[in-house]
Amino acid sequence: MKAEVVSDGVKPIVDDSVVAERFSAAAKTYHQHNCLQQRSCDALFKGMKPTGTLLDIGAGPGTDFSLFSPVSSVIALDIAAGMIEQLKINYPTYETVCADAKAIPLPENSIDTVYSNLALQWCDDLSKSFHSTARVLKPSGEYHIAMVAQGSLPELTQLGFRANEFRPLSDITAQFDTQEWQINSAELEPITVFFEDLKGLLYSIKGVGASIHADAKITSQSRSVVNHGIRGRGDWMKLLGRAEKLRTPQGIPLTYQIALIRAVRK
Repeated sequence: MKAEVVSDGVKPIVDDSVVAERFSAAAKTYHQHNCLQQRSCDALFKGMKPTGTLLDIGAGPGTDFSLFSPVSSVIALDIAAGMIEQLKINYPTYETVCADAKAIPLPENSIDTVYSNLALQWCDDLSKSFHSTARVLKPSGEYHIAMVAQGSLPELTQLGFRANEFRPLSDITAQFDTQEWQINSAELEPITVFFEDLKGLLYSIKGVGASIHADAKITSQSRSVVNHGIRGRGDWMKLLGRAEKLRTPQGIPLTYQIALIRAVRK
């Protein structure tokens, strides 16, 4: 078995079309691999009291916001057309927008609350994205964000993969223009997901679209997770042995540091 896994990075300088294509391909099977997304969603929901029109940035196949009765409508934005098509099936009442988070095609001051769960770690220019969000968000409107941050995926390094880091929390918060935003809270929350076997762990990354084939156009500035090459059964068996040493009673762990940020439009 040959496994080539590339995951999110500090500044993922990946062509937007590559990201869109990868997530579109994953749209139909996304929910089979999105345990992490659900856990981070739960963490975001605990600190939210959204109202009016809610914008979901990087919506994927959709999130159920029916828990929040003050939300009157949901606009779901995603760069991947395949995700948008799946979202229309899952949540037919949502308005959908296929667009880049750096250039949100909505009117100024038209959104009451913004939500983004594990999408913006793919963004190559966070400051531009935050500025675009500020333009469409009403004054005093809240922005609730979860992003994969520095310190994630240490188990991949232990398995013998090359793993560079994600953005540190301080770098993420520094991308907010203080003339536009007030950050109410910014913290890291570790989330560990457990897997029955190594294949499940690797495909959890690949299955949500968070993988780029080795021949994709990734510059030397991008931060990635790539194995050193599995050339046959012998290499795979050695990798399995390393994975078993990590096993806990719950399974083989994969740990993420999730940046949870609550900001308000000034």
